[in-house]
Amino acid sequence: MRIWTGTRAIAEAVKIADVDVIAAYPIRPYTGVMNELARMISDGEFSAEIIVADSEHSQFEIAKHASAVGARTFVGSSGVGLLYAAEAITVTALAQLPVVALAGCRALDDPGNFGMEWNDTLVFRDFGWLVSWAKDAQEALDMTLVAYRVSEDRRVLLPHFVAVDGATITHIASPVSPPDERIEGFLPPYKPPYPLDPEYEPVTKAQHIAPSLIGTEQRKVVDVSMKRSRGVIEEAWRDFSRRVGRSYPPFLESAYMDDAELAIVTMGAYTKDAVYVGQKLRERGERVGVVRLRYWRPYPAQELRESLEDVKGIAVLDFSYSFGSPDMGGAFYNELRAALYEAYQKPLILDFLFAGGREPNVEHFEKAVEITKRAVERGRPERLVYWLTLRGEDI
Repeated sequence: MRIWTGTRAIAEAVKIADVDVIAAYPIRPYTGVMNELARMISDGEFSAEIIVADSEHSQFEIAKHASAVGARTFVGSSGVGLLYAAEAITVTALAQLPVVALAGCRALDDPGNFGMEWNDTLVFRDFGWLVSWAKDAQEALDMTLVAYRVSEDRRVLLPHFVAVDGATITHIASPVSPPDERIEGFLPPYKPPYPLDPEYEPVTKAQHIAPSLIGTEQRKVVDVSMKRSRGVIEEAWRDFSRRVGRSYPPFLESAYMDDAELAIVTMGAYTKDAVYVGQKLRERGERVGVVRLRYWRPYPAQELRESLEDVKGIAVLDFSYSFGSPDMGGAFYNELRAALYEAYQKPLILDFLFAGGREPNVEHFEKAVEITKRAVERGRPERLVYWLTLRGEDI
């Protein structure tokens, strides 16, 4: 057992994965992982090429091209840094390069702050990256290892964001059990099918072509790979559990859902606070459960429908926003509503936004459940979206 921050735990996973190339550029709260990796390499703990870029755009370009020539790569960023790298991020997926990246989720500017928000990662939801979302440092380590296993599988070959909530995971130390020698063999050496190598048959990647050639087919290949990834993810977590002894449900984690009438749905670090609220309300006799998404892409729509099919109301704890969207809810809320559209019984779904980096507390989460409960009792909500940490009146 170790006491590690989230960034330290992820650095350990990168070392275990025996990564070849690391592309670095500083921006909080992700930067700590690169500091740890630089120290590990300097101390001789493992060997890798660490390249310091001149910007986040260059950083993701370096990772993309290193992957194209056959290297196992690691990269990461946060907040506006991820947006600056958008061009390289989109091409990496369409070129089917299995880069693994840390997304240290941070509020976007303006104003610039170091609070936690999901939009910096959710903005890439449509571009072909797998996205897993850790709830603590232990899971961040484990998810990083599984990310390499899944992304490099020839049935998938897609890049992977391991998202961790900034500050609440990246900077807070907690107990972590690094895997022992049983993890050996979990990650086979990366062997790309079509590397950019003069000794192989010549190939091109990220080429510019006429619209009538292969653009449509290239996107369909990514679509098929994303669909295939579900089975590969399930296989990888089963094998991980067998080797390491830690067991995770692949796509969803739930608590107190067996007879729940109300559900809290969220993901990330505040899941533990949500479970505490669920337990507290259960002690008062209220039938409240909690559901957490472990993966954002591929989206676990069927699992959510099955988990939430019997509840009457859902309180969504949402650290995203989507201005002008249907009902003005966040991206997290909108996708959940879309997933439950096909449910046999449609629960009432309310969105509780925690945007801008301001930290909520358990009283906010209890209030979200109370508002949802009253709406269910009335049979209709007064509104669908609430900003609970707002100063002043929510209009």
